[in-house]
Amino acid sequence: MSSSSLVSSFLDAHSRLFARSSTVAHPVYISFIFKAYELTTKGNFALAYFFLIVLGVVERLFSLAIDSIRDKPGQPWRIFPRACLYYVVTMIRYILMIAIMNGHIPTFLVTCLGLTLGQISVEGIRYYLMLRNIKRRKEEGYETPKSSSYDLPPKTTHVNEACC
Repeated sequence: MSSSSLVSSFLDAHSRLFARSSTVAHPVYISFIFKAYELTTKGNFALAYFFLIVLGVVERLFSLAIDSIRDKPGQPWRIFPRACLYYVVTMIRYILMIAIMNGHIPTFLVTCLGLTLGQISVEGIRYYLMLRNIKRRKEEGYETPKSSSYDLPPKTTHVNEACC
């Protein structure tokens, strides 16, 4: 399915929903965990769509935050912030899942759009951090590795002797 057909189906669904007036003849219900909201006006739809996009972006950014807290030997306390962030990310994922389970295709597409925008921002942040890390390593005199694992610390040997 091409992107133009997705856009046209999205626009077609909204034109049918709002054909007669600013209110919808058959309201759409969107559910967020414990509360369902009735979307009857264009403003309600816009607010719900904005909220879903923001949730998608926040979910991807929190997932990046989990990955940025690295485990280090001798620092087991780092498990707690990772677990707390994982809890928040899991709640956001379930909110998004429940929101799209109403079967309303534009809601599904907007949720996917929010997650995609979040992933684009995460990839941009990762790219910026990678370039910054490469620049820092060049200033310190390290050679740029051939692989894409720029975030790994340089391999150093503790002792320069054979094991046997």
